[in-house]
Parts: sequence; C-alpha cells; structure tokens
Amino acid sequence: MVRERILIAGLGLIGGSLAKAFKRCGYEIHAYDINKSAVEKAICEGIVKEKIEDLDEAEDEYAFSFICVPVLESIPILSKLSSKIKNGIITDVGSTKTQICKYSIEHKITNFIGGHPMAGTEKIGYEYSFDTLFNGAYYFITPTGINREEDIEKLKNLLQSIGCKVEEIDFELHDKITGVISHLPHVVSAGLVNMLSSSEIYCKFAGGGFKDITRISSSSPKMWADISISNKNVLLELIDAYIELLKNFKLSLQYENYNQIYSYFEKAKLIRDKIVSDRK
Repeated sequence: MVRERILIAGLGLIGGSLAKAFKRCGYEIHAYDINKSAVEKAICEGIVKEKIEDLDEAEDEYAFSFICVPVLESIPILSKLSSKIKNGIITDVGSTKTQICKYSIEHKITNFIGGHPMAGTEKIGYEYSFDTLFNGAYYFITPTGINREEDIEKLKNLLQSIGCKVEEIDFELHDKITGVISHLPHVVSAGLVNMLSSSEIYCKFAGGGFKDITRISSSSPKMWADISISNKNVLLELIDAYIELLKNFKLSLQYENYNQIYSYFEKAKLIRDKIVSDRK
C-alpha cells in the first residue's frame, strides 16, 4: 500500500539518496530537477513516480517537500513552494541555515523547518546517490520558533525512519558549528591543493597523506562557493582565528621552541583520537 507522497526538488547526491531511502520505506516520490535526465533515470529505476516540470505548478498534495539545491538557490524555491503547499511540511538540506530560516520567519512560513544532513561524499550527481547514505548520520533540524510542535515531531520521525540521528538545534548555532567542522576545512583543503599549482612536480609526488587531507576538494565548486557566501560572517571570523593559529605556530618554528611545536601536534592528536574513539 502506497504511503504519503514526498516531493524532492533537486535530484543530486543528497536529493537522490533521500528519494531512494524514502522509496525503500514505501513513500511515493515526485521529483523536480533542472537536469531532466536525472529525473528520467530515477523514473526508469522505479524510484520516482512522477516528474514535476515546473514548481509553480506544484500542488498541495505532499506530506513532505525537500529542497535539495545549492544554498543560494534555496530561498527562491522555498518562496514558490510555500505559496502552493500549505498543509505539508517544507524543509531543506542546505549546509547553512540562518538566511533561509530568517526568510521563513519574516514571511511567516510556519510549515518550513530547516534541515541539514551531516552526510555526503565528494561526488556529485544523482548517479552517485544511494539509499543507505543517511544510516547512522547526524541530521540537524533547525525549527524557527513559529513551527507547530507536531510538524517538528513528524519530520523527526520521518528522518529517523531512514536511519538518521536527529539533532534539534538553533539555526545560528548550527552555522557556527558547521563553519568549524565543515566550511573552514573545505577552504583549507582547497588552499592546500591550490598551492600545488605552482609546480607540476608537487602534483606528481602528492601521495596518500595529501590525498586524504584534500579529498573534499573534489566536491562541487558551485556548492562551496554558495556555502562560503551564505555563511560569510562566520567563515570570516574562523579564517582570522585560523590565521592567528598559524602565526603562532610560525613564531614557535622561527624561534625553534620545541615544546610549543610538540604541543601543537600533541594537542591535535589527542583531540582527533578522541573524535574517532567517540564515534565507535
């Protein structure tokens, strides 16, 4: 028996993986994407039931609608969907939450609840999506203060049904956390790779360690440009803090202060080992 309908707007890695996970749970999936071939492929695979040609024509028939597009494109889509969908829950999967949540408050969109799965790979596109991407993954939801409690619980239950560990959090705090653990690391990773551009010989000998620390630089440039702009204020503060950290290490190195240099690496090892240990 077919359960409720879910709309996925944006059928890339995250949107495609959500579609496959929800389909596995028995939901009927409708999808929209400017890349028509992605939707056609999902229909051929039996994941998507119906293609939505234009979001302006979306009907108020969905229990849940997921906005799965780059963050700078999310608000225009929310504007379209919120004018059509009044009964179902609208959410997004963007890596930043403050802009879209403030927009929903200003425009009194009470059925919008911000969301962000802490899951993904460096790959992009529907062809890399899979239904177990969210198994055991943290999934932030960021209520705005104008949501109905029953809608928050419905979204939590839906996400838990596909294996997510749901964390409810303030949207501004979310952006600070993701700035530290995700956005700044992408900036640093890209910087390390860009340093190689000055000489082909660096690229030739870049080995396993370098590839490990820079794996995320293979992610979508558009996505990370959008995220950087969307979380600009947080990221600017973090970049200043990181520069200060490097300056202090540079001074320790300049004066060959062995204890400070040792402490720099020791502290990092202890924290990193604890992070890995806590996840087991």
